[in-house]
Parts: sequence; C-alpha cells; structure tokens
Amino acid sequence: MRYISLKNAKTGMRLAYDVYDSYGRILVGANTPLSENYIERLLDFGFDGVYISDDFSEDIEIEAAISPQLRAEGLQSVRNRDVDMCMDVAKKIVEEILDKGNISLDLTDLRTYDDYTYAHSVNVAVISCIIGMGYQLPEEDLRNLVIAALLHDFGKLLISPDILNKPGRLTPEEYAIIKTHSRLSYELICERWDLSAQVKNAVLLHHENVDGTGYPNGITGDEQTLLTKILHVADVYDALVSKRPYKDPYSPKEAIEYLMGGCGFLFDKEAVEMLMCHVPLYPKGTEVSLSNGQKGIIFDNSEVHNLRPVVKLYSGELLDLSRKEYLSIGLECITDQKQEVMEGYEEERKEMIKDFYHAKVMVVDDMKSNLQVLNEILKYSYEVILMKSGSQALTYLEKKGFPDLILLDIDMPEMDGIETAERMLELTKGKVPIIFVTALCDRETVLRCRQLKVSGYIVRPYKPVYVRSEIKRILEGRSDIG
Repeated sequence: MRYISLKNAKTGMRLAYDVYDSYGRILVGANTPLSENYIERLLDFGFDGVYISDDFSEDIEIEAAISPQLRAEGLQSVRNRDVDMCMDVAKKIVEEILDKGNISLDLTDLRTYDDYTYAHSVNVAVISCIIGMGYQLPEEDLRNLVIAALLHDFGKLLISPDILNKPGRLTPEEYAIIKTHSRLSYELICERWDLSAQVKNAVLLHHENVDGTGYPNGITGDEQTLLTKILHVADVYDALVSKRPYKDPYSPKEAIEYLMGGCGFLFDKEAVEMLMCHVPLYPKGTEVSLSNGQKGIIFDNSEVHNLRPVVKLYSGELLDLSRKEYLSIGLECITDQKQEVMEGYEEERKEMIKDFYHAKVMVVDDMKSNLQVLNEILKYSYEVILMKSGSQALTYLEKKGFPDLILLDIDMPEMDGIETAERMLELTKGKVPIIFVTALCDRETVLRCRQLKVSGYIVRPYKPVYVRSEIKRILEGRSDIG
C-alpha cells in the first residue's frame, strides 16, 4: 500500500483502509474503488490524502498502532469529556500496543479539521504510550500516561472554536486565552479521587519547557515528572505533523528536526530520543523525490534505513540509499514544506508571542479557597503563581526569579505577611511591588503597610473588578513592564 494526496488521486484507485469521519463512522470502506464523487466528498471533509492498494505497492505493509474501532471510541470519550470512558480507553490502548510489541509510527493519521482536538488527544495518547514503552515503564505507569494524554486538552473544549481554528495569527488576548487551557483541563479533573497525582500533574504542566520558559508555572525540567516530559514531546510532535486551518503539516522529518533543535531548553533530550526510535523520518508508502531527479516511495525504513531508506522507484527498481555508492543522493518527501514556508510559520508564532507580555502575579495565602478565588479573577489576564506560605514564596523567589507583582495575605501562620514582606523587599531590593490582602482595615494595619512602603492593600471581601484595576494601576506605572 502507499499514501497519495487526494489531489493526485484518480478514479479506479482502490482504498487500502476504511476512511472514517470524526464520529467514527465509515465514509468510504476499504477495497472501494475511488470515484470522482468519493474524491470530492473526501476533499470536502478536509482530508488531504488516502492509502491505496495497487500492484506497485503490494509488498509494502503498514499497520495501525491501534484498531479503528478503538480510535473511534477514543474520539468519542474526548468529545464527550467523559473521564470514566477515557480511563477505559486508556487501558485498552495500552493493552493493544503491548500485545503488538514493536510498533513503528508509519501510518499517517487521516483526519479532518473539525475533529482535530479529539484526534490529537488520541494520537498523543498512542505516541506517549510508545515513548513510555521505550522507557520500559510498568503497565500502570503507561496507563497513567495514556490517561493524561487523553485528558490533556479537555480545557480546549471550553474555548471558542473561533479562537482554536482561527486561520491567522492570534491576537495577544486570544493567545492568552489559549494558554489557559492546561489549567482549565486540570480544573476539570482535579477533584477526581480515582485519578493519580501523576495524571493531574502531567495534564496541568504539559506545556512546561525544561528551561522554565513554559506555562502555566514556569518550572524547569528537574521539577517535572517523566510523564510530563513525555507528554510534552508527544503533544508537540503531533501538533507539528497535523494540518490546521492556519498551517500545512510538517513531515515527520521536519517535526523531528524541530524537536531535536529544542533539546535541552524546550524538550527533554532523552524523551525526544525515545520518540525517534519509533518515528521513521520517512514513513513507508510515502512518495519521495531524489536529488538525481528520480521519484519513488519508501519501501523500507527500519534501523539503519531510518536515515537512509530503501526507495522503490517508479521503474520498479529498489534503491538502497544506505549503500556507499548512493550516499551522495539526497531525498525529501513530496509533502515537505518549502523552507521559506516553514520559516514563515515560525516567524508568525514568534510574533504572536512577542506582541504580548503576560505579567506574572504571585499570590501568597495559606487558605486554598482564597488562592482559588484570586486565581479565577486573574488567570485570563496574568500568569498566576500560587503559593501557600511565606517560606514557600521566598524559596520560589530565590530559585526561580521574581514575578512582576505580589499579592500577599497578612494573616498567615508561622510567618505572617508583614515578616514575609520585609524579607521579600530585602530579597528583591524593593523592585517588586507588594499588595497586602487583608480582612482587617484598622489603623494599625494601615500604618504597618505604610511603614513597609508596600504598594497598597486590598480588603476582603473584594470585588474582582477592583482587584484587577488595582493590579493594572500598579503594573502600568512600572517602566520595566513591556
């Protein structure tokens, strides 16, 4: 079998696999000859290509990592935000993949625009499981990893499709909303007693980079669990190779190059290497163009042939590019994007991020309910860092650097807000403004605030509008925010 673009499809070509819609229903069955009507219908649904069977490619076998039925079940579980069903699907995914043993991700996923979030979650679950197998994780850890992958984008289902599927660059405000999805996903599952802390942690932190530049908490690799690192790599890989309204898909080779380039500061190097063990740079059955002008399809890509595959030329000849006499021949997938197009997408992404400084606000309070209230008030406008004690906040400042503003509860056990503020002001040399949060508005409290020269105080019960306006007033008065 081989993969062809629908733009190059011809009537009479015979499908190698069933083609499904986003609800798991068969649109066109395997072994069906393509007609003009079928080709137009598949194009209308947003498909780019299909796998066909013909005499030329009959000796190429490509197996799906999981069955179409299980994939459809996974799509449904994510679409319905059904945590119980996701847990059941995760168990089945692990069992199927373990039963198959050695799996290579050759098969290009066929999906439409409208099912991206659901199909992406299932794909990330499969990719994560395969990476986890490379680490020889116990079956229970594999199940937790796959559960986290199925749940990791639940929060996106709460965000407007107009933003998720916007064909152009997001505005700073839209990008800020997108960045809330990992915390939203976490909030949807955090009260589930039957989900492990590992699962919840991976869902919340799957956009954290190993150098601490990710979100929502900006933690470094040494503070991330292995499951989080694996999920981050699998999530980015599948996003890169997926077609979206605003970009064409990267080829596996291009996606792997991007991940390798980000090792050590965006991605965990070992997790990327584990992915590379199972993702061929040139998947079987895909068309390639050689630098000598010849064209063909990938016939073998195992082991040494991952970098230098065996190509079946359209003349019928097998060309082993790993052989010494052919090392000078270059190749690229026909679907590879031009370099300038890729650079254009990357520049768009950088501009989107650069345009908007997302100020960091640290909230320190020993009451979980107070932290949750303030997080709800601030999370769409700021990057919120939640701390349960003064000592915890001071440790963060010493190791991670300073936020742009600190909201600090005065009445805390062990180290109260006044003592904490004194030590914070000394540590930051007074460069980080502090707003006290208090239930008291007596003369003594006001005097103590003034003596410390903090930027202000907010009295509970507070109004969300006032909290946001007070923070905005203080931050906008600082010349180093931009």
